[in-house]
Amino acid sequence: MQVEPNGSLLVREDIAFTFFGPFTGAYRDIPLRKGERIDSVLVSENGRRYRPGGNAKLESYDTPGTFGVEATGSRVRVVWHYSALSERKTFTISYRFRGLAVAYDDVVDVNLKVWGGHWPVPLTDLRAELKLPKPVSLANARYRVWGAPQWVNGVTDRTQEGTQLRAVNIPAKQFVELRTVFPRRLLTSTGGARVEQGNGFAKIIAEQTASAAAYKHDHDKIQDAKDHVLRTLGYLALLALAPALAIIFAIWLVYGRERSTGYDREYEQAPPTETPPALVPPLLRQGKYPGSLEFTATLFDLIRRGYYASKGVTTEKKTWAGLRSEQVADLELSLGDTAIELAEFEGPVTKVFDHVLEGGPERLSKMRDRIDDTRASNSKRFTSFKEDVSDAIAARRWYVGVGARAFGAIILAFLAAAAILLWLGISGFRAEAPRWSDIVLIALGACAIVNAIVLVVGAANAKLWRRRSRDGQLEAQRWEAFRRYLTDFPRLAEAPPATLELWERYLVYGIAFGIAERVLQGAQLHMPEELHDASTIYWISPHGDLGSGATALAIGDLSAGFGSALAPPSSSGSGGSGGGFSGGGGGGGGGGGGGAW
Repeated sequence: MQVEPNGSLLVREDIAFTFFGPFTGAYRDIPLRKGERIDSVLVSENGRRYRPGGNAKLESYDTPGTFGVEATGSRVRVVWHYSALSERKTFTISYRFRGLAVAYDDVVDVNLKVWGGHWPVPLTDLRAELKLPKPVSLANARYRVWGAPQWVNGVTDRTQEGTQLRAVNIPAKQFVELRTVFPRRLLTSTGGARVEQGNGFAKIIAEQTASAAAYKHDHDKIQDAKDHVLRTLGYLALLALAPALAIIFAIWLVYGRERSTGYDREYEQAPPTETPPALVPPLLRQGKYPGSLEFTATLFDLIRRGYYASKGVTTEKKTWAGLRSEQVADLELSLGDTAIELAEFEGPVTKVFDHVLEGGPERLSKMRDRIDDTRASNSKRFTSFKEDVSDAIAARRWYVGVGARAFGAIILAFLAAAAILLWLGISGFRAEAPRWSDIVLIALGACAIVNAIVLVVGAANAKLWRRRSRDGQLEAQRWEAFRRYLTDFPRLAEAPPATLELWERYLVYGIAFGIAERVLQGAQLHMPEELHDASTIYWISPHGDLGSGATALAIGDLSAGFGSALAPPSSSGSGGSGGGFSGGGGGGGGGGGGGAW
């Protein structure tokens, strides 16, 4: 490079390409900033000049030995055509660069990217030389040279005639700058330079000093984070979890925490409302869907109401691998008064058992296998049962769930923040010399993602953002008191009310709550024998051995059996007198990149 007396810059680039296979074209892109111009473009190979007028489009074909130039406001593109087959060729591109040198009152600043950051391939060896308009004494304090960025493996030097730079093993897409400052008096005019009023030397020194300080700051901060890894991980964990946990707690306080109703009774000795047994357990757990216990309780409620007729029988049960058998209590079901009014969610239950009873009465102990025989259709009916119960719960408006919107909005905000932070951090990330700011942005973006994940997990627990309405909460508290009563009354001295309807409802709701055994224990202790004999759903003697009959401890097994039989079938499939590089650079003109095809 030669600085002309008017401040323009004559540039000559010798670029060596090593080709593997056939190639016919190459290009060089040179960026332009405001006020910069390039002209007098020439291309040559081993002293042989190429002819202008060639095609300037990328990946175009034209006569070897020609070149074309395409200029826009932001760049100049030089495209040349040749013929190469697995060989090494050196091309020379020369041009005049106007407006790159900045002429201050005291000095001239020539800051040029001698290797652009757009080259897609690494460079083994880079040499650059800048010749001054006139020789200058090395003792002149305003004659300085720098290379940039600091992490590039390179050195600079200066002589009375000019400055030099050499760098090796430059990674792909890594720019290299050569910055030279010399006294303004070396120019005879400023026709080819950009003129800035005032002195510039102090400002340039400040820029270089700040750039070097920034690089050192980044290096020291990163090293400190690595030297204190436990502290760093602690900060990251705090940033990744604390905001989300605080938000979850706040949402629970505002939207999920149950409100007081003033209810304070310990027991309810009878079902507090006429709510069907399939709906009560979901209300107590603040859910929307029932399970096999609610399904079984619905069956027994249908028996209690007479939709199915029942008769106590005994069934032979084999034990000890078939070596021993015993007679156990069982219940035989048949169709009863099918004209009674049913809730919508009871329809799928009747379809399951109506199909079982098509051939006549059937014992309860054998129904699991009969249901399992038509699992595909019955699993769909079980799904319909759950969906219909969910609809019935929604119709009662037991829950207030506006907190879900807050969760959704905050999760989206964290994801948007993560996308922006990661994009900012990754787009500017330098693998060779990471900036602390980029690392912080990436870390904050990752923490935002973790926060979003924690919030998603929190949102999966509806109790954090949904609470019961006042009426729903009051009903839930009353049903909870009734459940405590059913759990505790076998050990209570006071006998339960002696009405058959109430005893049968005790068992139905006990099945739904999963405490049928406690109800049966209470029945054995307190239920009059004459009521037991008249019942349609108690089929074990109140004085019998609790462990000997199918009903004593088998209701839970029966419910679990229904659940497995109703499950879907399984499926299968597949500066100074020279020295090293300093600062981060990036302020120089020129640069760009190129390639070949």
